[in-house]
Amino acid sequence: MALIVEIEFNMKSMFVRAGSGLLCAAVLSACGGGDGNGNLLLGGSITGLSKPGLVLQNGDQTTEVGAGASSFYFPNLIAPDASFDVKIKTDATASKCEVVNGSGKANYYNTQQVVVRCTTDSYQLGGTVSGLTADGLVLANGASTAGVVKGSTSFLFTGKVFDGANYGVTVLAQPAGQVCTVANATGTMPSGDVLTVAVSCQPAA
Repeated sequence: MALIVEIEFNMKSMFVRAGSGLLCAAVLSACGGGDGNGNLLLGGSITGLSKPGLVLQNGDQTTEVGAGASSFYFPNLIAPDASFDVKIKTDATASKCEVVNGSGKANYYNTQQVVVRCTTDSYQLGGTVSGLTADGLVLANGASTAGVVKGSTSFLFTGKVFDGANYGVTVLAQPAGQVCTVANATGTMPSGDVLTVAVSCQPAA
């Protein structure tokens, strides 16, 4: 009888040790231990990206990010404690992007805290003025305004216009005793300044 009890006890101990071993293996795998395979997703957030063409790089991995995206992730997982260094391989069209929190030793917190901040290039909008003999002329492009004093032969908005954005210059306020009209008033901002808007002023009827 004692022999049977001892055999049963030993068998139970073997099952307990085997179960514990499987549990430990599962925990190590979940925490990045064991065979060392990567299991961390590397990525983060993006702000201000309105143009296509952005390509990010980490080592020999790259990922292309579409216009308007608010997040990104690299296709391959990385291992805990592996080094990462996210860089801009190719800037988005007519944009300048920078990476924040882009490098370090990988862990469950920092691998998804990378931030990419993008700013679309912007350019000056302005043009010529003719026949302005009085004060009070105010031009507008959306919320941006430009006051033009008498005798001026040119004007320039202080607020720049983003590449690819639409613009439309109008007369917000006429000068005293005059009526001004605008030619070449609308368009889409190219990759450069637009200084071809033409304002012409005449005596009011």
